[in-house]
Amino acid sequence: MKGFKRIRNIATAALLLSSTTLLAQTATGTINAVLINKSAIALVFDSDPGGVTLGGATTSAASVNLGTVSAFGPLSPGVTRPTVTAGNYTVQTLFDVQVIQGGLTSSSYTLSAQLAAAAPTGFTYAIDAVTLTTAMQTIQSNGAYNADVQHALNLTVSTDAPGAGGPAVGTPLTTTINFTATSN
Repeated sequence: MKGFKRIRNIATAALLLSSTTLLAQTATGTINAVLINKSAIALVFDSDPGGVTLGGATTSAASVNLGTVSAFGPLSPGVTRPTVTAGNYTVQTLFDVQVIQGGLTSSSYTLSAQLAAAAPTGFTYAIDAVTLTTAMQTIQSNGAYNADVQHALNLTVSTDAPGAGGPAVGTPLTTTINFTATSN
């Protein structure tokens, strides 16, 4: 029996040693991946230090709240009143557009904008010096990529009475402006 126990112990030791060797083995493999690089641009709106803080800043769908506006009296922070005449007044805020590019040989872009629907009676919108309509119009033709470019949103309000070309008083105003950046 002693001989049998000794053979069994040697066999067990050999089995343990061989299983340790099995655990230390490695395997290798390869994955072949295909990548197609496409060039693209992205447009994002950023708050400008001199303007209203944008809702949804750093995205392509930002919003601006000008607050309550009038020809006289206080305005919200970041809103200015550059002109007041007998027939209208203009309020303005600054915002930044950043067009990010990748994989392009283009050194600049063209920025265009349009109103999604006609402006309500008594209101005129402009980006910088370009009065907006429902037709796409060029705002800037040589925009620099990957940097904030400052623009001004101008809202001109007629002081005529409602029904005589002026806007309804006390009614919240919502307007959508669509922007397009095109690589040059």
